[in-house]
Amino acid sequence: MDIRREPEGSIETLHSYWQSLARGLTPERALVDPAAIKPLLPFLYIVEYELNPFRIRYILTGTEVDVWNGFNLTGRYVDEFLVPDPTGANRILHDCYRAAQMSGQPVLGHYHWPTRAGYQLDVRFGMFPLLVGGIVRQCLAIEDYSAFPADAEGIPFEDPAKTSQGTKPTS
Repeated sequence: MDIRREPEGSIETLHSYWQSLARGLTPERALVDPAAIKPLLPFLYIVEYELNPFRIRYILTGTEVDVWNGFNLTGRYVDEFLVPDPTGANRILHDCYRAAQMSGQPVLGHYHWPTRAGYQLDVRFGMFPLLVGGIVRQCLAIEDYSAFPADAEGIPFEDPAKTSQGTKPTS
């Protein structure tokens, strides 16, 4: 699998950009200018919060995000990946997305991701909440793959939707 690496320091770059939009307060989604963060676009996630009941839905994923995951997450919910994930990584992501939504402030963290080759990758991430109509309804997120070894194959398990239908995703 050929994974393109984002620029080193991408989380910090996105954090600085997010802070610049509303002087450290939670910015409106309309203030985000994709041209201002163009080098990061292939590595970004945008999620939408559904509030009643609370769920987190991927509404846009960058092309390199899709390569890394082995399939496109757009339209899927984070909670779809909780049960089939023996690593606990998706629980960490779910809880951090919720913390970003509740606080309106960025959440930075990491999780361990096992590769098919049997070793663990330490995945750093940043989540940056966005207002839509004055309510935290979306979040811009990025995961940092820049320090991974060139031979890293990151997909540890199959897409649960495809596996349940008896097919496997191609990588």
